[in-house]
Amino acid sequence: MGHPNDLMEITQPEAEALLESGGTVVIPTGSVEQHGPHLPCGTDWYAALVFSRAVAERLGALVVPFAPIGITPFHMGFSGTLTLRHETFVALMLDIAGSVARHGARRVVILNWHEGNSDAIGVAASRIQGELGLEVIRVEACYVARELAGDETGGLTHGGELEVLPVLAFDPSLVHLERATNPSPPGRGRRIDAVRRNPNVRPVLGDVRQIAPTGWYGEPQRATAEKAERVIDAVAERIAADVREAGAAMAELPELPGRPS
Repeated sequence: MGHPNDLMEITQPEAEALLESGGTVVIPTGSVEQHGPHLPCGTDWYAALVFSRAVAERLGALVVPFAPIGITPFHMGFSGTLTLRHETFVALMLDIAGSVARHGARRVVILNWHEGNSDAIGVAASRIQGELGLEVIRVEACYVARELAGDETGGLTHGGELEVLPVLAFDPSLVHLERATNPSPPGRGRRIDAVRRNPNVRPVLGDVRQIAPTGWYGEPQRATAEKAERVIDAVAERIAADVREAGAAMAELPELPGRPS
């Protein structure tokens, strides 16, 4: 059964109708990188896609594909990781936004599930708004999930329960919890992750092995399909509500001289 808001799975008339009715597109961004022996290398991409589909259904929006590959030199110490340059990521985002703008899109929601993409998303968002005249809303879905479900899932750990849940929802056959036998000690991971996610002062680290020698830490075994469904619904509801609120606030902004129409 296809997803009625996903451009990759619907027909041209259906896509045109979604663009005409709401003018909003959701662009998922993730990465292809190692996630230990129990999760696929596409975990971040599957998470971005799962949440994008759920949000788009609530907004009446169109999910537009991006490359599954993101910016992740941080994980290149492990095979199975692919990374883009910042300029490649930004150029691809601009090309996609330009395509949907030509077909009637008015708002782009960039929904991200990979911290390494965030700086490039900021550059791309600024250029999409300035060069194409589209309204842009950024969503860090992994942080929304951490806020809503972090306490019951052990927080936002690399390869932990919170990352298992969207993969379970996407395709349970991709999850191999019985192989999760070599987690890194959690103390260092939690401490350094807290420091590097500090919005005010944070270090730039070069290799995930500085945090987790085996590449991952957390408690993935606690994940269940029931919890996956519940968390995805809650996160998607919050994101959709926040996008609506952000859109309403932007609609109140005055027009400025020289701003693209």
